Amino acid sequence: MNFSEIPENPLIFLSWVTAIGFFISLSEATIKIKLERKNTYRKRIDLINSLYPKKLA
Repeated sequence: MNFSEIPENPLIFLSWVTAIGFFISLSEATIKIKLERKNTYRKRIDLINSLYPKKLA
């Protein structure tokens, strides 16, 4: 396969660019969702810990 040539049909080239962009966007969204979920879990734990006293004695 010769990758040095740009295909004559621009539709093929644009579909590859779109597919790569879609993959990057999907990966970025997945990472953001995971980080947001982790941050909300930490905030919830901090809030629960701040409501209860450390020592009951």
